[in-house]
This record gives sequence, C-alpha cells and structure tokens, in this order.
Amino acid sequence: MDLKGLDMLLANLERMDNDIEGDVDKIVKNNAIEQSGQVTENAVFTEGYQTGYTRRNIETERVGDMHYRTISKSEHSGFLEYGTRYMDAQPFVYPAHFDQKPVFLSDLKRLVE
Repeated sequence: MDLKGLDMLLANLERMDNDIEGDVDKIVKNNAIEQSGQVTENAVFTEGYQTGYTRRNIETERVGDMHYRTISKSEHSGFLEYGTRYMDAQPFVYPAHFDQKPVFLSDLKRLVE
C-alpha cells in the first residue's frame, strides 16, 4: 500500500506541535495580565483604613512555560480576601479569576479550532 502525502502530513503535525506551545504561552500571558488588571480594579476596599498598599503590590509573574501567576504581595491580602471573625470578607482576587476564566477558555478554544 502506498500513501501519498503521509510524510508531509507528519511534518505538518510536528510543526503544529512545536508552534502551539508558543501560542498557548502567549494566550496564558495575556490572560494573566488582564486578570491582574481586574484584580487591581477590584482592590478598592470600603471598610477600614485604605492606603493603596494592596493595589500597588498586585503583580503578575512568570513561573514557567505556559504558567503565570497573579499575586498580591501585601501581607494582609488573605485577611481582606477571606475576612476574619472581626471583619467581613472583601474578595478581590476570586471575582477576577471567575470573570477571566471563560475568556481564557474561549481563547484556547479559538486556538485549537
């Protein structure tokens, strides 16, 4: 049996495999940056003493290939996000995550279609 074009098909599949990692990394990076902006916008706290320290310390960092992280380096962000027994929670990270998740999935879906 003789299959014409099989070598070209395999070469194209190999090229697509190598190229897709860069595209996915770009999508992950752009979505992490967008999420960081949303987290910063959400970091407006209505109760207590606000200085802007938490907003200034929100960063996006690259952890590895196709792996980015949006973090708040302020020591008290966990207390703001989850609350304490004396203070109600004022979430600012999780709402941004849940808003960005469908955008991220649609970007990845568009890449593979």
